[in-house]
Amino acid sequence: MIRPVVVADSGPLIALAGCGQLELLSVVFDALHVPQAVLDETTADPARRWAADIAAFVRMQAQVHPGRADDIYVSAAGYLDEGEAQALSLAHALGCGVLMDERRGREAARRQRLPLFGVLGVLLQAKRIGRITRIAPLLEQMQSNGYRISQALVDEALRLAGEGG
Repeated sequence: MIRPVVVADSGPLIALAGCGQLELLSVVFDALHVPQAVLDETTADPARRWAADIAAFVRMQAQVHPGRADDIYVSAAGYLDEGEAQALSLAHALGCGVLMDERRGREAARRQRLPLFGVLGVLLQAKRIGRITRIAPLLEQMQSNGYRISQALVDEALRLAGEGG
């Protein structure tokens, strides 16, 4: 199995930390890159839920990159948040995919023809390779933690996982 290399945005890190599954990123991806802006968004407030878990995971399993100011970043910063704009810029520079769930960021990644991954894809791949047995409880936990995933996407992920009704 060829495992892709990705640049992570904040959302998937928060979602996976909230259900204790950050290590799935190391199983599904060959390498994980994190812009400093994304690390700051997820860990700057040590009292924030899961900040310590994300900080420890990133320190051990990812490469952190300083902020960028290239044309990709400047263009994306006009309509995306700092972490998303930095993630798109870094993914372009590294020639790899981006792990992002926010709709506008995903649309930008598609327009830029970047390989695109999301937290649902991470869960599905983890199930395919036997690292988790069911995705439904993890999806429920993410949603109860406030992570927004449309019901249509949840239903499709459950169907693809063979857990749909």
